[in-house]
Amino acid sequence: MSEVITKQKILIADDSEMNRELLAAILEEEYDIIQANDGVQAVDCLQRHAEEISLLLLDIVMPHMDGFEVLSYMNKEHWIDSIPVVIISSENSPIYIKRGYDLGATDFIEKPFDANMVLRRSANAILLGAKQRRMTSIVSNQIYEREKSSKLMINILSHIVEFRNGESGLHVLHIQTITEMLLRQLVQKENNRYALSKEQIRMITTASALHDIGKISIPDEILNKPGRLTAEEFAVIKGHSMAGANMLSELPLDQKEEPLVKTAYEICRWHHERYDGGGYPDGLKGEEIPVSAQVVALADVYDALTSERCYKDAYSHEKAIEMILAGQCGAFNPLMLECLLDISSSLKKKMGYKSKERYEQTDLSDIASRFHDFEMDSSEKIVQQLEFERMRYNFLAEGSRNIVFTYTISPPLLTFNQAGCKRSGITEPSFSPLQSGVLKDLVEEQSLKRLIRKITQATRETPDVTSNLFLTDGKNPCHYRCKCRVIWTDGAEKGYTGVVGKLTDITDDYMVMENVREEGLKVLEKDRSAEFSSFYDRFKKCGFSTDGTEAWLLLQYLQISYDLVRYVDPITNKVIHIEKDGKMWESETACSDIWNCLEKCSNCISRLSMQTRKRMTKLEVAGDDPYQVVSMYVEIDGKPCCLEMASRIDGDFMPDGYSKDEILSSVRIHKEKVYIDPVTGVYNKRYYVEKLSKMDNAAALMFADIKNFKRINENFGHQAGDDVLRQVAGVLRDVAAGKGDVLRYSGDDFVTVFFKATEEELSEIQKEMCRRVEALRFPELPGVQLKLVTAGTSIPGRVEEMLEQVRI
Repeated sequence: MSEVITKQKILIADDSEMNRELLAAILEEEYDIIQANDGVQAVDCLQRHAEEISLLLLDIVMPHMDGFEVLSYMNKEHWIDSIPVVIISSENSPIYIKRGYDLGATDFIEKPFDANMVLRRSANAILLGAKQRRMTSIVSNQIYEREKSSKLMINILSHIVEFRNGESGLHVLHIQTITEMLLRQLVQKENNRYALSKEQIRMITTASALHDIGKISIPDEILNKPGRLTAEEFAVIKGHSMAGANMLSELPLDQKEEPLVKTAYEICRWHHERYDGGGYPDGLKGEEIPVSAQVVALADVYDALTSERCYKDAYSHEKAIEMILAGQCGAFNPLMLECLLDISSSLKKKMGYKSKERYEQTDLSDIASRFHDFEMDSSEKIVQQLEFERMRYNFLAEGSRNIVFTYTISPPLLTFNQAGCKRSGITEPSFSPLQSGVLKDLVEEQSLKRLIRKITQATRETPDVTSNLFLTDGKNPCHYRCKCRVIWTDGAEKGYTGVVGKLTDITDDYMVMENVREEGLKVLEKDRSAEFSSFYDRFKKCGFSTDGTEAWLLLQYLQISYDLVRYVDPITNKVIHIEKDGKMWESETACSDIWNCLEKCSNCISRLSMQTRKRMTKLEVAGDDPYQVVSMYVEIDGKPCCLEMASRIDGDFMPDGYSKDEILSSVRIHKEKVYIDPVTGVYNKRYYVEKLSKMDNAAALMFADIKNFKRINENFGHQAGDDVLRQVAGVLRDVAAGKGDVLRYSGDDFVTVFFKATEEELSEIQKEMCRRVEALRFPELPGVQLKLVTAGTSIPGRVEEMLEQVRI
């Protein structure tokens, strides 16, 4: 039997079909060929097949996205590290060629093509790329093994300290997590003042595990004393910082000179120093304290407050933040406190602190270990089941009068409480209820599918689900609001292990709203219904006003028809919750989280709806499902916000001629490409033309230009110039955050459109942007000192007319 040889793949990106076919004819005998007719298609292909492609033959002049933009995106995604690129172009000017090499291209082939040259250079580029990948892999493996061994020894030692201290060992992991999050935010916030590299952040994070190593020298009776320490005992405890530093300083010379050991020494000795000089052991003040010790000090205090100790209960995340900001735990660098506030919501999610009523994982493991007759996987299931049972009763304690159900994944078992058994007629636990058909005659099919879909889309961070169920067994009442919580436990392979929920009768509310719908928004006989009819006349128009009670009722009605209905504030990027009595509050949840966006959506239609007072529609993606999203402007008790309604696009509603995969691919490319400049990450000229230029109610506009930027490209190359553009764009975006949209208009020209800004505010923003841009430093670009030239107008009007007034 002959061995099957798999050909290497070459991607050809060129807007000329003739050029693509000519190259394919030259190469197809030795390689598999993939073709793309522009830069957007090339990037889409790289996203789907990056690991399979051995070479990219890339034209420069293409529509939608040119070759340089493709190279910039490949750098951003680090594809350029593993996929060699050969430029194919009739543009042979030195500037074009140099820019291509600056962006990472391996070679250049000029049109028209010579077959032998194409074959030879393609083979050389592929061979060179393969050698580079092998060398990178070898070096990476060596570094990884060294770091893994170092981290292993550090973690073993630090865990010994924590267990001796009567703690679970999680403290070390928490400190490392918080330290890394704070450092990343610090660098993002003040890159010039704290210019820490990724390697330095990783080193400080690793070394933070040794912060309390000196506690090894503290006697047990003091270290684990449950009551208040005496002055003498506290003095002994305070000695642990110097004890740890001394241990490290006594290492052999070649070891203590290692950067990791030096950093660990700083942390051990000074992580109890305070910014006002009130700490110990040396009474350092302000920036005398190394940044590594400052960050670990803040992380240590936060985790100590939010963790249970032998001498105290755990405080909540909110209480801990409040105490730290109030100075109850000593003085910290104000900038560090700003970083703590910036990461507050993500920190709470990341750490996932449990209330003191919950079992510790170690306790559950102890329980599982007693079931010695079972294999390990059975013990883990017992742990999960114990956790599930405990969480179930905590959640359902207040709802025992309602219909309550529990559903476990393994085994697939549905059970009801007494009220649920009476209403459903299902008196015994039901095995595989979705397959057995036990729910077929009880719950209307579409409402059950909608509930199941919402459950499968829940996450650990957002486990609560609300949906309406319509019972079809002929008994009254028949309309219920289902509120349930999706349960995960550590080690669950399939994501979640069960669902607990309760059903509340909403028949009266539903019938009122149903009558309004069925009468086609006509005035009904009852006065109350007439009010609702008037309300819906307003609802048909984008830009209506209402009060909190009406807004809540509208939400309940719309949830019957839509998969997702919510109010959002597109300025703060937060979800707005409304209670039945009309009380309104803003959650910590970002409205973009559901679409898996770390920041605001690049194509946020709610922001545009708020600006234009018009109804907006778009396609979005959550997981592997496409959604149609509608947004409209609303004022609730005078507060401006937007109402978002999303419907999942399934087989019944799929546009003719399109598959689900095509829609998903189209939306993802659109989100990532169409309106975002690939070099700077801010909006691009197309976003201005299609979304902003015709807007006629902008509050202010600013035009900015980097003085003498052309010299940077000429003296240091376009890659250096792109790095400067990225950092300047980052400054503009940070200063304008929450106030307006920043876009790269052309070259080194930027435009910022403000939705709310007075003349004084615009002036302050311009000064701040100029100051921060001038403060940027580029050690690799000697002699470069940036200056930002700005012009602006705060006379509200049409954006394109405002821009004409201020262009420099």
